[in-house]
Amino acid sequence: MDAWYEIISVFLMSAIKFFAGPLLAKTFGFGYLQTIFITSLGGIVGVFVFFNLGARIVRFFPNFFKPINKKRKIFTKKNKFFVTIIRDYGLFGIAIFSPILISIPVGSFLAARFFEKHKKMTLIVMSMAVVLWSVSISTFLFLF
Repeated sequence: MDAWYEIISVFLMSAIKFFAGPLLAKTFGFGYLQTIFITSLGGIVGVFVFFNLGARIVRFFPNFFKPINKKRKIFTKKNKFFVTIIRDYGLFGIAIFSPILISIPVGSFLAARFFEKHKKMTLIVMSMAVVLWSVSISTFLFLF
C-alpha cells in the first residue's frame, strides 16, 4: 500500500511541477523505466487537464468580466519572458519551456489561450515535450 502512495505522489508532482517528479521518484527508489513511465504519464495527464481547464477559463471570463478602467498593463520580467517565448518560438517554445521553467499548469493555460484552434496538434506537441524532458532528466539523474 505504501508503494501506491509513492506512485501517486510522483504522478501528481509530475502533473503540477514536472521538474520535481523525477527527483522525487529517484528519492523513492524507483527504477529508470518506472521513473520515465510515471513522470511522463503524470505530465501528460497534467497537460490534458490544465489545457482543457485553461480553454474553459479563457471562454468563461471574457463574458462576465469587463474592464472598468483602461489602465496601462504592468509588465514584469516573468510577463516579458512569456511574451518573448510566445512571440519568438510559438507553440514549440511553450512546449519545451513549460515542463521545466514555467510549470505544466501555466504552460498549458498559455497554450490554451493562444493555440486553442489547433487543439490536437497542441496537445501532441506538449505531450511529446513532456516525454522528452522525462527521458532527459531521468537519464541525467540515473547516470550521475
